[in-house]
Formats: sequence, structure tokens, C-alpha cells
Amino acid sequence: MIKQYPLREYVAHLFINTPFEEHAFWLKKIIKRMKFNRQKHPELEKLRREFSLTRPVMQRLIQDPMNCIDVGAHLGSVLSQILKFSPHGNHIAIEPVPYKAQWLREKFPTVEVHQVAVSDAPSIANFHYYLHQSGFSGLQAREPLNSQNEIQFTVKCERLDDLIPADKSIDFIKVDIEGNEFNFFRGAQQTLQRCQPHILFECTRSNLRSFNLQPIEIFDFLTQHHYAVFFLEDWFNANKPLDIEQFSNAIMHYPFQAFNFLATQRAK
Repeated sequence: MIKQYPLREYVAHLFINTPFEEHAFWLKKIIKRMKFNRQKHPELEKLRREFSLTRPVMQRLIQDPMNCIDVGAHLGSVLSQILKFSPHGNHIAIEPVPYKAQWLREKFPTVEVHQVAVSDAPSIANFHYYLHQSGFSGLQAREPLNSQNEIQFTVKCERLDDLIPADKSIDFIKVDIEGNEFNFFRGAQQTLQRCQPHILFECTRSNLRSFNLQPIEIFDFLTQHHYAVFFLEDWFNANKPLDIEQFSNAIMHYPFQAFNFLATQRAK
């Protein structure tokens, strides 16, 4: 079991949901821009814009008192924004790492926190935790990461459909669980069909490969459940949704165009 955590994570979690959070956000934004230096990597301009658009997209989508779920809540930065946009909603956070789940309970006492992983079937599974890059932790090992920093422990896996009461409405879901998004969707079908929430989800080439998946599997599942998939920028500017070729190329071929996407119900 985890007996230590990075000091920088502890400090970062202290800033969240405080008056200093906004300053930390802008510092992170500057660091992101430096990482994707415009002069060195002009081909990654779309990725630079994506980071800046996550908050405006959420602000436009989430209205009080919508109920939201943060799947893979990490330290709670997205959860903090959810509470700002919908302070009277009944929100849920899902985070399998014990110390993070505890921090979330202490930081957000009105939020229902589940210390579990989510997938397509109830089970007990191995969880791969990376001490110095804990944001990349998940149900599959990440080969490029230093195995000396890896700690494995068992976690309880649940289906979202088993966690959410049948009479509870869900309006927005953010899901970032390092490649297990497809299994999450499969375990959330009843909730998606019943509530038709907006979904902000991560999908990257490395994450898909760790689960032996292809983009078409994610795309087909969402379209079969009457969702349209957008780049954040395209949805924000009222442009057309992606087709499967555009979605796949954005993920699988460099220069990558997006790490996060928005799925919304198609107009009937």
C-alpha cells in the first residue's frame, strides 16, 4: 500500500478550492505553453489551445444545479471548477488512490467520494501507481515509466451503473482514467441512456495502446449511444462534430490534435 506521496502533490492539493487556486492555474498554463513552445513545436498549436479551453467549455456546459461526476478526480482541480459552476448540484468524485480520495473528502465535504476504480464489471484488480507521476497511474502498467517508482496494490472495481441510483439525474461527466475510458463507458450504459450527460473524456494513443484498443471502438460506442464527438474548440465555436477518420487521425498520428474530447447527445 502507498505509504508516501510526492511533496509537490501535497502542496498542489492545498491550493485547490482556495483563493490561491486561480494563481496556480495561470502558473500551470504558463508551464504548459513553455512545454509546447510555439517556435519549437508550431505543429502543436491545437493542443496549446485545448488546455485553455477546458474551463470555458465546462463553464458553458455546466449550469446550477446540475449534478456532475468527476471520474479520476486526482487532486480535485476539475472538481473545484464543477462546484463553482454548479454549487447546488449533488456531485460525485471517483478516485481509487487512497490518499487522494481522503484529500478529496477533506477538501470537498459536500461531494460523495468513492475510493474505487470504475470499469465494465465488478472485480478486484491490480492498480499501477507511479510515485513521481501519479497522474499516469491506472489499471494497466505504463511501459515508458520508471518501474522503480511503481507500486502495485489491489483496488475494488465497480460499474458506474451500480454506483448511481436509478432515480439520480447526471448532467455532466468528466472521465480521465488513463486508457480505461472504454471499459468505463461499457459499465455506464444505463446511466448514459437514461441521463444523456455531456462527457468530457481523455483519449490518447499511448492510453489506447496500453489497453490494446483502437479509436474506432470508442467512437462507435459513443455514436451507437447517439453521441456526437467534438474537439473542444470546434464545439465551443459551434462547428461540426468529428467523423471517425478525423477522430482517429487526431489521436494516432503526429502532430496530435487533441488529448481531450467532448461528447454530447445528437439533436433528435
